[in-house]
Amino acid sequence: MKKLISGFVLLLSLAVFHLCQAAGTIEFIEGNVTINNYKNEMRVPLLNEKVDVGDTINTGANGEVHIVTDDQGLIAVRPKTQLQFDTYQAEGRDDDSIVLRLLRGTFRSITGWVAKRNPQHYQIKTATATIGVRGTDHEPFVIEDGAEAGTYDKVNEGGTTIDSAIGKVDVDADHVGFAPKNAAHAPAILEKTPEFFQPTRNEKSIELKKSELEKSRENSLQLKQQDNLKRGGGVSGAPKIGDMADQRNAILALEELFRYYETGNVNFIRNRLDPSMIGFQHLLDGIATETNQCKQMRIRLYDTQVQAGPDLAVIQTNWEKRCLMLPAFTPRIDSGFSTFLMHKAKTGWGMAALSGNNPFESSGTTATLSVANGISCSVIQGMANGATLMSFSIMLNDPDLAGTGNVSVKLHTAQGDNETVTLNAAGGGLFTVNTLLVNKSAPISNNGVLDILPIPQGQSFVCPSVSVMYLDTTTQSGMPQTVQSTVAIP
Repeated sequence: MKKLISGFVLLLSLAVFHLCQAAGTIEFIEGNVTINNYKNEMRVPLLNEKVDVGDTINTGANGEVHIVTDDQGLIAVRPKTQLQFDTYQAEGRDDDSIVLRLLRGTFRSITGWVAKRNPQHYQIKTATATIGVRGTDHEPFVIEDGAEAGTYDKVNEGGTTIDSAIGKVDVDADHVGFAPKNAAHAPAILEKTPEFFQPTRNEKSIELKKSELEKSRENSLQLKQQDNLKRGGGVSGAPKIGDMADQRNAILALEELFRYYETGNVNFIRNRLDPSMIGFQHLLDGIATETNQCKQMRIRLYDTQVQAGPDLAVIQTNWEKRCLMLPAFTPRIDSGFSTFLMHKAKTGWGMAALSGNNPFESSGTTATLSVANGISCSVIQGMANGATLMSFSIMLNDPDLAGTGNVSVKLHTAQGDNETVTLNAAGGGLFTVNTLLVNKSAPISNNGVLDILPIPQGQSFVCPSVSVMYLDTTTQSGMPQTVQSTVAIP
């Protein structure tokens, strides 16, 4: 299947487009911070996590989050703030643009190379005004109610403009502009900085990051422009091949596929797969098994890239899948990198091929093995002739085999007996056996009995240790791995 995808990629000389377009990376979090995506699904962000277009940052009374943007800028969101990323394209092209929507509260923005190269394409929108910049370090502030309600902007460096329905004002460094919520008054420059503009205790780290970003900004832009040249679009021009609407629709179709996978709707997925794709039935079988065993599933795509041509798109993405495995609702996290070939038919976009890691089934979790021995050497020494059923518990956990009826493990004693033991499924990838046939005898391999011969040692006897081995063929590395546990017979 990898060869199939590679062939398509080579045939399509296509442009790369980031969807659920990444706006930046979180480098600092403090206090209560949450993010709602474009579907209003809430998550608690982590360090180094991507912030995407459509995400809304929400901070509590003690919350603060710093985001390094893809154009080497910095957005420091203060407490009690709600900030939405409406548009963020930073590809080193003439059509790069940034639109942020400040719903309430305040943040500090140190603009990157988008605002410096194309200041007319950088805007911060509020309920009462639009803020434009001229290569700036500034702090917008929105107060929703009361006598002070409106949009403020404190400029630390550079300059901004505040534009409302009835006027416009330029704001220079060390000044604050204000557009009142009352539309009867035009924006104006305030005589002094309002007291509610207060730095946080993390201001020093912001200044240090500002200096660091200024040094790396030009190099970051040059790397973007070099990528544009490689894709045939010119240093700062748009790519020559590829339709943005098709790119967006293809990734939305893939996202929809994952949402139905999370809810276990196999029929919907079947209708969105090309029946001629390699491994069609195997893929559907894996999806059915996984959705039966992996509950409360959530899948997140990140660092997603799309290569698009007429009626075809190749989507490459990292992903993370979280769920609770039955029967014990054991947490499981899978991750990987996959390439999807999407095809546009009369009924819409569907998936035609998949390579790399398969997010629709377990990604190859290494099995675990535990053994509990209830056999004693003195009991074996006192046994009469003939095999006896004794307590010897083996538990194997291999989530990749969820839905399988039984598995086999190998037993080996230090005296040379080799036996195969069948473990029965207990659900959710668990397999167990609790008793074994044991005989006081010299080892006879493959007779279905654990043969143990006690050896005199002084006034007592000693028995050999027993090793249990399982060959896991579905590991994350793709290479078979032997899992082993050895117990003594006291």
